[in-house]
Amino acid sequence: MAKVASNPNTRVWLDQYDITGFANASSMDITQELMVATALSDAGPRRIVGNYDHKHSVTALFDGVAAQSDAIIESLLGDDDDHYLCAAFGANAENSVAHSAIVKLVQRPHRTASGQLIILETQLEGANGIARGLVLANFTASGTGARTGRNQGTTTSGQTYQAVVRVLSGTFTSITVRIQESSDDGGVDLYADIAGMTTTLTAAGVARLTTTAATEAWKRVNIQAFTGTSAVIVVTGGVVQGT
Repeated sequence: MAKVASNPNTRVWLDQYDITGFANASSMDITQELMVATALSDAGPRRIVGNYDHKHSVTALFDGVAAQSDAIIESLLGDDDDHYLCAAFGANAENSVAHSAIVKLVQRPHRTASGQLIILETQLEGANGIARGLVLANFTASGTGARTGRNQGTTTSGQTYQAVVRVLSGTFTSITVRIQESSDDGGVDLYADIAGMTTTLTAAGVARLTTTAATEAWKRVNIQAFTGTSAVIVVTGGVVQGT
């Protein structure tokens, strides 16, 4: 497999913001509990796997204008709501790998020194499970229609399949996005809505859709209704690890 450069195709999305234009570094650290289970008679260690944790950092260039880096990060301070971070490392086109996490702000120190740019070093910690999935949609919508289906494999009842819908910008008054499924990419089994995985946005924003019902292998995004001129839409989907 070819090596992948960090830029220019890496994307980092925080809620409905593409912060890649500010960020010049990002990291995702996953740690897993490994409990020692070594008995007296064992030669060598024995361990069993427990839960996991994840932490994230984004180093961004300071921009004090409204709705830019400083204001975006400031809005997370004291906010107990879930926030949605997604990193598409090395590629962001549809069908690229995307790591999606629910996070909360830990700290955001400003770094400044003579002869250097002002830097925001944002630290975020996981507030729910993490999902390694795919970019199901990344395009500018101007009407209704479905994107290409992607084979993500089936899920069983009890597993959580999530899709995070982001409308980054645009001129519109309403967009309805549905996540659909099929067993054979719409061949004999036509695509149908996944129950509970529909959202309508009336402004730039983000919505997380989930299901714990069993799902079919192929998933796709369908813009079921659109009122407006255009909208930049990013949708990522995957199974929440540990479910």
